[in-house]
Amino acid sequence: MRLGLQIAIIVSLFACVMTVIGYVLLVQWNKPATSTTETAELIRTSTPIILFGIFIFIVMAGTMTFLIRSVTNPVKKLRDAADKITRGNLDVQPNIKGTTEVRDLVISFNTMVNTLKKAKELQSAAVAKYKNLYENAPGLYRTVSVDGIIADCNKSFAEHLGYTVEEVIGTHYNKYTDPKDVEAMTHSFETWKLTGVVKNIEIWLKTKGGTTFPTLISVSNLYDEKGNLIGCNNVIRDISEIHEARKKREKDAIMDLQLAEVKKMEKLKDEFASMMTHELKTPLTPIMGHCEMLKEPGLLGDLNQIQLDSINKISENALRLQRLIGDVMLAQRLEIGQMNFDKQKFEVTKLMSEIHNDYSKIMNEKQIEFVNSTQENLSLWSDKNRVREVIDNLIQNAVDFTPKNNGRIEIGARSEDSKVVFYVQDNGIGIPKAVQPTMFKKFYQVDASHRRKHTGTGLGLVICKGIVEGLGGGIWFESEPGKSTSFYFSIPDEVYWKNRLT
Repeated sequence: MRLGLQIAIIVSLFACVMTVIGYVLLVQWNKPATSTTETAELIRTSTPIILFGIFIFIVMAGTMTFLIRSVTNPVKKLRDAADKITRGNLDVQPNIKGTTEVRDLVISFNTMVNTLKKAKELQSAAVAKYKNLYENAPGLYRTVSVDGIIADCNKSFAEHLGYTVEEVIGTHYNKYTDPKDVEAMTHSFETWKLTGVVKNIEIWLKTKGGTTFPTLISVSNLYDEKGNLIGCNNVIRDISEIHEARKKREKDAIMDLQLAEVKKMEKLKDEFASMMTHELKTPLTPIMGHCEMLKEPGLLGDLNQIQLDSINKISENALRLQRLIGDVMLAQRLEIGQMNFDKQKFEVTKLMSEIHNDYSKIMNEKQIEFVNSTQENLSLWSDKNRVREVIDNLIQNAVDFTPKNNGRIEIGARSEDSKVVFYVQDNGIGIPKAVQPTMFKKFYQVDASHRRKHTGTGLGLVICKGIVEGLGGGIWFESEPGKSTSFYFSIPDEVYWKNRLT
């Protein structure tokens, strides 16, 4: 039965009993007493009633005291349990017996305790998870108070700087700042205290060993229960790789500018060389013309043999100089991309036969075996004259470096993967391994000394390479020092590729 209902019933019964007693006593005392004997009888008959009333009062007081204590004692025990909970002891499970209200209150209290226990367990798990993430994260984390003292840090931060966590905690943040950035770091910290915001500030940090590295620092604020700012978590990112990439990019940009300047200077140099060779070539025409006129008997007067020999030497050297200037001009035109090609279809087999016939007399005079190994019936869409020029250059080089009497030069052409491959092979002195990588450089010669036996400008192979690449092909060589050299170049058949595309 509910406590309130019990108290109400008891109070009602007490009131009824006391009313009846009072009524009886009132009736007794209102009767007129005629004698002393009647008065004594009245007192005698009223005394039990009064004693009964006192007894009822005592019982009622005891009952009320019992009922009140049945409430106050459990409440006191619940209060003691609540005090233990406030001190952090959530293992309290009060087992209190009493009225229905008390039992309901105890059940609600225990439910609240269990809920608090579960909440604390969840909170502890969340804190442990956060702590684990904080301590074992690969990023660099530290917690700094408003006084600038490091209250905590993770292993990555400490190890990255060469310290232990214990050595870091309790020290000032600027202990790990590169001296050149201390002022910037201090300014950022003071700005944070005023605004509560710092994001991606680039600061260089210093390790225990003295090395420095660039970082980006951002912060998240920490507040107490009253909302006061008490510190911040620093998220620090090592940007050494980004910094190196930035330095490389800046270096590359500088190199690009320098390269552009070099190319500009090269272009000016090439244009100047082209202009100079043209100016050098201009006076050669009248010199050679007058030499021919002087050699003609009776045209400008008769010359004796000594004078005629001198004129012939002048004419030969002027012709040689003309060829030299022509080579320089051709090399310059190829280098600056001003060479025009006259492409048309021609018979490769026929061209190789013509070349063989043209050089046969010279080869016989030098006692060099000259062989044309072309066997296929080949045709090509390209610049015939420029192809011939490349082959002529390679043959003349082979003649210069092939021994007399036992010399042998072989030329030929063959089809290969929709290209025509030309080659010139000799059994000459070969090319030393050390100089092979520089064979296609401008003005380079195998023997560049002033006592060299073979004449030339060092432009022949450069011109060959420029012409072949201008026609879309490639040139290469194979050489065994002291035994032989083979030069190859390939020219793509443009007719084949046009048919493939259409």
